[in-house]
Amino acid sequence: MNPLLLCGFGISISVDRRKLIIYDKVKKEGLEFYPHQINHDSIIIDGHTGSITFEAIRWLMKHDINLTILNWNGNLLGITLPNEPKAGKLKIAQYRAYLDSGMRYKIASGIVRQKIVHTFNLLEELSLYYSEIDLKAAEQLFATEEHNYLSVHSARAGPTINDLMMYEGRIAAYYWDALTRVFGKLYPEFHFKGRKNKSYSWNMNASDEVNALLNYGYAVLESEVRKNINAVGLDPTIGFLHELAGSKTPLIYDIQELFRWLIDLSVIELLEERRLKKSDFIVTENFHTRLRANTAKMLIEKISLNFNRKASYRGRNCSYQSILFYNIQQLANHVSDKKKELLFAIPEIKIERRDILPIRTKILTMSPAERKKLGISKSGLWYQKKNLSQGKRVRIYNKVLTKIKV
Repeated sequence: MNPLLLCGFGISISVDRRKLIIYDKVKKEGLEFYPHQINHDSIIIDGHTGSITFEAIRWLMKHDINLTILNWNGNLLGITLPNEPKAGKLKIAQYRAYLDSGMRYKIASGIVRQKIVHTFNLLEELSLYYSEIDLKAAEQLFATEEHNYLSVHSARAGPTINDLMMYEGRIAAYYWDALTRVFGKLYPEFHFKGRKNKSYSWNMNASDEVNALLNYGYAVLESEVRKNINAVGLDPTIGFLHELAGSKTPLIYDIQELFRWLIDLSVIELLEERRLKKSDFIVTENFHTRLRANTAKMLIEKISLNFNRKASYRGRNCSYQSILFYNIQQLANHVSDKKKELLFAIPEIKIERRDILPIRTKILTMSPAERKKLGISKSGLWYQKKNLSQGKRVRIYNKVLTKIKV
């Protein structure tokens, strides 16, 4: 994943002598890309005024680059996609799978179970760095909820999609309660109280900075999922976990559930760098919060790094972006009866840090007297503070770790 973010006023996209020209009239600077020499796989437009020529749209389509347009609050407004494969038979098979209650439940169950695995995985990894997450309590709750869900399964012919959603919902409530404490420790001044507010069941119009970051990240994820569903040839309006509804795309929401945790991790990693301030966000006249251009750019960089991260998948070393596509392809193969078994498989993530939050804070606030007492060189501490203040990761060696008490 390597999106190009265009944000601001007066941006134009055109083609001149076969080159794609992106020009910012306000900053009076631009970018030029020769054919087949562009390293971005998508363009995200978060601008307010600007223009794009028909020729530029054609240039992007010829290079399989989707154009994503976000609205004022960072939610996905629309997307242009490369031509999808002619997959009439696949779509018919998808409709039949949806109408088959047993098949639909099987697919929906696979989505929920994989989501819960990664929900616990992220809490487990974060518990190594945040005392706010009680891993034993999480283990007990996850086990209890699974037992209760399986009891429903054995008590009657089988649970329904509604039972599955309730099971997932209780896990999600606990998950967000834990993340709320993490966000509160990282940025208490952002006053994050959870994903729900009094105006909306889920926070589409963000009332705080953390929700604004999450919404923006989920919009980027939605664009990526939509692109891959289109590439495989499935119908985004027919999902298995989420119900059909007018103007909705349930299959996109289904697949998003498998990777939302990666967006949550990206937001946490950005907040850990302590680079953000209240002024990095805009508050509208309706008191909704949205990201400034530089904030959006920093978040997209984090998301790109995580989706480009490699993991072992079916005996190969693959990026999470590729794994997303492979899982959609697995679903297509299953509904078209090319694969008898459906197995959503997403490798768990391992968070490895040497510059954990308490130590980062200790270094940034260390006085000259403390430095001398610990035997840390003046230049060494200066470079560590400089890198941390710029949001960079630092390597802290065991020799230093043994001297610093947090």
